[in-house]
Amino acid sequence: MRHRTSGRLPALGLAACALLLCACAATSPVQPPPPEISARPAPAAPKAVKVIRLARSLVGTPYKWGGYSPKTGFDCSGFIWYVYHQNGVDLPRLSWQQLGSGRPVQRADIRPGDLVFHQVDKNGKSLHVGIVTERGTFVHSPSSGSRVMESSLNSPFWEEHYLSARRVL
Repeated sequence: MRHRTSGRLPALGLAACALLLCACAATSPVQPPPPEISARPAPAAPKAVKVIRLARSLVGTPYKWGGYSPKTGFDCSGFIWYVYHQNGVDLPRLSWQQLGSGRPVQRADIRPGDLVFHQVDKNGKSLHVGIVTERGTFVHSPSSGSRVMESSLNSPFWEEHYLSARRVL
């Protein structure tokens, strides 16, 4: 047995959908994604090449909270301190102090050798720092139980937690 429906019911359904879509569009502005960091930024300056080379040579070194030596391991800011110190650049030891070093860089202008900062704790207590490479990656000492590694700056996790970049070279 078939039921007859008037032509108005489908039209009302379409009108309701259109109204709902308009209401959603009016209340939920679309935000553009953050600019992607180029996989091939500007060529690295000679000092940046040395910094990145040393940082990569330390990939695999264990994480150690408070660590700032390849013999004992690194936390993120100890890794930064060590790599730049070995290249004649005097930086503070702690990440929140490193965030005040050098000069700020817009996300779209990040170059190899820059420091990149991420806010990885929703309460704003955990500041993470790494060294930008020429590959659109950064070298960093991420967390307890892990080792110094190279990660993509454009991965969803790091994009979501991006805070700032600083030029110290």
